[in-house]
Amino acid sequence: MAILKQISTQTNFAGGIKDLAHGAHIAEEAGVAADDFEVIFNTDEVHTLRRKSYSAQSDYLFFDYMAAVAEFGDTSAQASTAKTAWLAQREAVKTQFPK
Repeated sequence: MAILKQISTQTNFAGGIKDLAHGAHIAEEAGVAADDFEVIFNTDEVHTLRRKSYSAQSDYLFFDYMAAVAEFGDTSAQASTAKTAWLAQREAVKTQFPK
């Protein structure tokens, strides 16, 4: 879990934050401006949350990519499309759980 810290006052004002979306929701409920808070995760928690999210949201896309490489070759349009989808989803997970 993470904490929310108000930037302008340097005050921690909430805990138990699951991800950025949850943090934004809690900050809004607390009346903190959208540009006046940050979500602070413990590094170990970030790694754990990312691993879980990669497993659920992007690992299958990696397997699709590897299958396209095996079937069509690594320079094929199919492999390129699958790789792009996989990397985009990995980046989405990283955005959801920043370091």
